[in-house]
Amino acid sequence: MLVDSNGKASSDYGFGADINVTAEELELGGKKGVTELDRLAYVVSTVEKECQIVPIGALKMNPLREVRRNEGFKGLRGPSATSLDNYVHFRGVLSKEKRDLIDRDEGIFNPQFLDLVSSDPLKGAWSVQKDTTDSTVIIRNKLWPGYYSYHRTNSSIYGGLYIGSGIRNNDLPFML
Repeated sequence: MLVDSNGKASSDYGFGADINVTAEELELGGKKGVTELDRLAYVVSTVEKECQIVPIGALKMNPLREVRRNEGFKGLRGPSATSLDNYVHFRGVLSKEKRDLIDRDEGIFNPQFLDLVSSDPLKGAWSVQKDTTDSTVIIRNKLWPGYYSYHRTNSSIYGGLYIGSGIRNNDLPFML
């Protein structure tokens, strides 16, 4: 698109018609609708906030209050890997108790400085399964179908991914 000295924008798309538009017509005037990109950014942010989990002890807070990967983490062992009490949300702390812990600088090098998954208000929103070799734990979120978290027991390997439709299951409380 070209703009001349009079503020006119023009373009020839090869259809035999010259389209002339003023610069004011191109402006939305502050009125912007919600685009698909805005919706996608919101869904990704919400899924990350509600679903991203890590094994307890996999992250640490250093004296600069930075959350870093814990090099000393060797993985969860045995039946403790299948308990939601041993997983925490990888997000900003929401509970007042954990926030107070961090404010008192007691969260430094404390493996329980993040919100526990087991303390989520909606009980039954997580499904824990082991693979056939009993070496990997797979945790699914039922509120956001398509979110999977995994942890290989006795190792520092863990992660998560979302391959869903971007539609939250708001009927889950009535289904449980």
